[in-house]
Amino acid sequence: MSGPAAETAPLAPQARRRALIAILASLTAAGLTDGTSYPLFSVLLDRAGHSSTVIGLHAAMPILGTIVTAPFIPLIIRRFGVQPTMFGSLALIVVCYLLFPLLPSISIWFVLRFMVGVGMAVHWIVSETWLNVAATSSRRGLYAGLYATLMSIGFAVGPALLTVIDLDTALPFAIIAGAVVMVGIPLYWARNSMPAIEPAQSDSHLWPLAAAPTIFLAALVAGLVDASVLSLLVVYGIRTGFTEANALILLTVLGVGTVTLQLPLGWLADKVGRRRLLLVSGVAGAAGAMALPLALGLPTLLWVILFLWGGFFVGLYTIALAELGERFQGPALAGANGLFVMAYSVGSLAGPPALGVAMDVFGPNGLPFGLAAACLVFLLVATARTMRWT
Repeated sequence: MSGPAAETAPLAPQARRRALIAILASLTAAGLTDGTSYPLFSVLLDRAGHSSTVIGLHAAMPILGTIVTAPFIPLIIRRFGVQPTMFGSLALIVVCYLLFPLLPSISIWFVLRFMVGVGMAVHWIVSETWLNVAATSSRRGLYAGLYATLMSIGFAVGPALLTVIDLDTALPFAIIAGAVVMVGIPLYWARNSMPAIEPAQSDSHLWPLAAAPTIFLAALVAGLVDASVLSLLVVYGIRTGFTEANALILLTVLGVGTVTLQLPLGWLADKVGRRRLLLVSGVAGAAGAMALPLALGLPTLLWVILFLWGGFFVGLYTIALAELGERFQGPALAGANGLFVMAYSVGSLAGPPALGVAMDVFGPNGLPFGLAAACLVFLLVATARTMRWT
């Protein structure tokens, strides 16, 4: 089994700046797309009378598309090239969102959301690999924090946007399609500095999992919590007595926390150590979830908890991504980033359906208690490996 390849040659300063600007601008638009689409579908399906289980399964479709596609992306890119693959994937997403209001069938929507995930996989893996190639080692956590901050701006704006537009028209879908077009504009501007994506030379494509298991577990738990909150927090709010508009605001407050805290967390990770800060994020993720039901009748306390909780559980992904770029280089980085995205996607796929079932069986509090349990599992494993971190 071979290890990481030699370190990737650094980009020239001008190419580095162009790449970082393009990646971060593109990911901001991508955050707006996801931040709008997840709660939009949750609200529309809840209005139509579908159960939490169906809503969770529907939310899992883009992630399933990502999981199925991710292992083949290096091969697809080698066949067609980075640029055609990237822009073709974005075109696929735009077409899907334009079709949603034209084909209002739950069965067709399942298929279309799967295809959205196929397109998402390409942008996701290429962008994160590109970010880690462009970032220097001493500032990798800072750039990962900036990446998460800009993505989170989109996540925060999306739910708020839904409170001021008519959800019974095609307008929200047109807005999402327009945001996807915006994703491609900065990428086209910096297209000549896109990284090469090649399969790593190894006896097994899974060797990074054995080399750094805690990094991938952090991604899996982050995906589970992130997708479950995006898909079900609005439903949780409605079913614990909030109006639809106020339930959407809960998600916005949580998003503001992710926007505010990712950059400080990334900077702090470079200063005090990413492994230590991963454990702190896991503790905060578990504590915030367990405190959520206790604060439902106390609006100020609830907002504070959502603010801090959102920042720290997203921090699991931010800090782990920076550590991934430190541990793997060259062709190994693209392969490891593909597995990292797959780990996050597996968590995202499992979370909404499982916690949707938990809410149907145990009531609304099945959501926060299930999220707390996931964070506690991560803490147990990460703590057990702290003295021999790999």
